[in-house]
Amino acid sequence: MSSTYLFERDVGAFQVKLVRYAAHRHMPPHCHDALGVSVVLDGTLVEEAQHRSFTAETGWTVVKPAGTWHANRFGPASATLLAITFRERCDDDAVRAWGWMNRAATYRAGLRLLRTVVRGERSEHDNALTELVASLGRFEYSHRDLAWLKAVKRMLDDGDDASVGDLAARAGVHPVYLARRFRGAFGVSIREYRQIAQVRRATQLILRTRRSLSEIAHDSGFADHSHMCRSFRTVARLNPAALRDSA
Repeated sequence: MSSTYLFERDVGAFQVKLVRYAAHRHMPPHCHDALGVSVVLDGTLVEEAQHRSFTAETGWTVVKPAGTWHANRFGPASATLLAITFRERCDDDAVRAWGWMNRAATYRAGLRLLRTVVRGERSEHDNALTELVASLGRFEYSHRDLAWLKAVKRMLDDGDDASVGDLAARAGVHPVYLARRFRGAFGVSIREYRQIAQVRRATQLILRTRRSLSEIAHDSGFADHSHMCRSFRTVARLNPAALRDSA
């Protein structure tokens, strides 16, 4: 099959889907009649829209206003996306234009929204959706032109457990300056980002493999299974086993 709906739920003002797309799938130009926000939980894809082409990977989020024509090509492995469709109008400035962003706060908010839907916590749906939309807003700084800041992010993505002081020394900046610029670019502190990056690595393995959660915890940089569960509850408010059940 070219795509599989792992999870689909209508919740009042929005719809949430967990969708797995087959490797090398090509989707010709199309558009949707409602605003959508999608978070890449695993895999890679290329999206073409508005005469531009963008390559996205795990952790990236796209905003697609209603009527945005776009085409997609998926990478050499399957890709899993968390897709949120807004059934009602949203007037927030953050969702007025098509665009991709790499924002840890948005990835975290997406997982938290998934958790409220998986667990049927209707009283928390609106709060989770509000957190997601708020995370899409512009932060104080852009990291695109700061090579040293992107290098620090890559270190954290790779599981580097160096202190903020050591990271700052490698980047050639003061630790306080690094902390301020990092939060301004990614919406979370370095400590929060480190934990989110670990959860992201574990989420990829949970969605991609059937290995035991203990093995996944070890390979994702956690001390043990309990450590992974605590981090998932902090970041996503979701248990790893519940994520596996939803997929």
